[in-house]
Amino acid sequence: MARTSDNNPIARRMVRIPQAAWYLSMSAWKVRQLIAAGVLPFVQPEPGSPILLDLRDLDRYVETNKHTND
Repeated sequence: MARTSDNNPIARRMVRIPQAAWYLSMSAWKVRQLIAAGVLPFVQPEPGSPILLDLRDLDRYVETNKHTND
């Protein structure tokens, strides 16, 4: 995703939990639950550093969790 504006919270490939929650339209608490359950992969360069999530993984989560009324 191209960087469009410094004010855009989703302007990078890797985002922190609050931005991931905004992107997925869910709470940060729910994103943390998905991480703890192993549903969402994450990057944490070292213990205590911020948890980062890849937008491509967030998009994959959306695609695999879509439902239709068939």
